[in-house]
Amino acid sequence: MWAAAKAMKLNRNGGQLLIEILIGLVVITTSLVVSLVAVIHATRVSRVSRNRLEATKYAEQVVEQYRNTRDKDKSAFFTNQTCLGPCGSFGLNSMYSCVMTCSFTPAGAATRVDVTVTMSWDDSGATISVALPTVLTRYDL
Repeated sequence: MWAAAKAMKLNRNGGQLLIEILIGLVVITTSLVVSLVAVIHATRVSRVSRNRLEATKYAEQVVEQYRNTRDKDKSAFFTNQTCLGPCGSFGLNSMYSCVMTCSFTPAGAATRVDVTVTMSWDDSGATISVALPTVLTRYDL
């Protein structure tokens, strides 16, 4: 009789143990999913930051090249008012496209050019860009 009572007690506890196991699995699964989402998000943020830094570096190179063009002959540079326009592609597999815009002032006798170099790239269907504005003058300050 004592064995029968013990067997009944085990049967009642067996269902409770199954519920505890299920709750434990839900908690573990939820924590794993949350961790995975956090890792995926951190990876994406890291990639975007790396690309933004690289695009800024390329834009700085274009501005420096343009500044060197100005420094070679300032008179001709401001007389011709030449802007590079599309400045090509950069990076691995030409990932970044570059566009330069220039605005010479005052009209007719320019002594200043406002330059903006914009690097753009595709990031999983979204176009991201970095703009680097600068001002070049005819006279050294």
